[in-house]
Amino acid sequence: MSDEPSPGGPGDMDEEALKRFLKETFGDALPEGALDGLDLSALAEQAQLPQDPAQLRAAAAQMQHLFAAQGDNPVNWDMAEDIARRTAAGMAGIPGTPEPAGTPGDPNPSESQIEDLRQAAQVARLWLDPVIAIDVPAHELGVFSRGTWLHRTLPHWKTIVEPVAKYMAGAIGEAIASRMGQDGELGGLGEAGMPMPGDPAAMMERIGGTMFGVQFGHAIGSLAREVSGTTDLSLPLGREGEPALVANNVEDLITAHGLDAGAARIFLAARELAHTALFDAAPWLGKALFSAIDDYARGITLDLDALDEMVRGLDLSDPEALQARRPEEMFVFTRRASQERALEELATTLALIEAWVDHVTTRALEGKLPELEAMREVLRRRRAAGAPAEQMLSRTIGIELRPRRVREALAWWDSVLATEGEQARESKWEHPDLLPTAEVLSGRPQAPQPAAEDEAEALADVDIPADFDAELERLLSDVRGSGEAAGTDGTAPQDDAGEVDREDDGSGGDGESGDSGTDPGRPDAR
Repeated sequence: MSDEPSPGGPGDMDEEALKRFLKETFGDALPEGALDGLDLSALAEQAQLPQDPAQLRAAAAQMQHLFAAQGDNPVNWDMAEDIARRTAAGMAGIPGTPEPAGTPGDPNPSESQIEDLRQAAQVARLWLDPVIAIDVPAHELGVFSRGTWLHRTLPHWKTIVEPVAKYMAGAIGEAIASRMGQDGELGGLGEAGMPMPGDPAAMMERIGGTMFGVQFGHAIGSLAREVSGTTDLSLPLGREGEPALVANNVEDLITAHGLDAGAARIFLAARELAHTALFDAAPWLGKALFSAIDDYARGITLDLDALDEMVRGLDLSDPEALQARRPEEMFVFTRRASQERALEELATTLALIEAWVDHVTTRALEGKLPELEAMREVLRRRRAAGAPAEQMLSRTIGIELRPRRVREALAWWDSVLATEGEQARESKWEHPDLLPTAEVLSGRPQAPQPAAEDEAEALADVDIPADFDAELERLLSDVRGSGEAAGTDGTAPQDDAGEVDREDDGSGGDGESGDSGTDPGRPDAR
């Protein structure tokens, strides 16, 4: 049997082409001279790289594009935004998911769409103003394309996902490195294995960050095809004080549910205006929401066994294969009890926001719009089930941005209005301590809190007399005797220990020392 390598096999690998591929792909993570003396053909075979030089050059170009501009960031945001834009326009999708529904592509809003939505916002503003005790935004309604919505909201999304992205990039990189060998060594390439060139951890982390960016791009791009405005998730994702609606998504919602077009535009504009008014009136609210999300995200962990299983069949040379992975195939999240509590608090705040908006818009529009209850029901069902893109986003970043107990929160706002009025209702947003907790909304009584340890110790040191009545009588006798002595000689009496008795004789109880005898301006209290 011949030992000569078969054509097209590893022995035919173009070593120079391999070097170019690795240098172009990993850039600065590959130090000068790191490839010297390595069996690059064996490395390529282990990593399942193509053997044809033309295919290798194409793969290098694709990988270089994926890694471009990532720098020190946990995610290549340029690449993620590019995928998001193509997904929003219906040009990119995930295999196994339905074809994008609604308006094809991402056309700019037409003049008639802009005029219709802005007129609807003017009507909504007039009807909303009398029923809320905070200012309705005066800024003209923005009318966006899906791409504009992405551009305006992406800065906030970066803030939300970067903590989890950094963790996940490292976790994915470690899983890939583990598959290729322990501590940077490629398994299966001899008894001792072959060391990977350069910094394996940095290389694998870049791949992990790329994989996360691909999934996030798909998720946020899909969301851009579904949302009506910048506040659908009860988060202030747009620019401060600037309400906006996505024209084609509004039209798609109207068509999908057979709604009255004019009424639906006013309804959605009123909701966007109410959200924006609330976030303007309570500046702490948006910061608190993003802070809560950040705290939750920093504690996210992945099921590493499931992740390791996922990367076993991964072809690192095929960027399209990376993009074809569905979030539920890649990321299985685990939660600790502290995270569940944090998620409960976040969901409760989101519910209070959503319920307040529903409460005030219903009061503003009731009796004025046809099909108001039908439109409210459409949003209730979407919120209960979670829109497909919202579910994908949750599977990608591990955070459920969905309110809980909205019905209970709505009943609470109704009760506040009935008993305290509009001004008091809006004042509840002045501080988070004025808002109800999840326990209050659910009607679950809170368990009594145990006394603090130092307080319990202090109480344990108190001596209680065996004969309480006798001790009380003795104290009262001492007080009466002290009062008589003070009235006789004008000096404050002393107890057995020689300390001054500061008990008052009934002349006013002001606790001041130095007064003796009785007030000459009034009868003797005795």
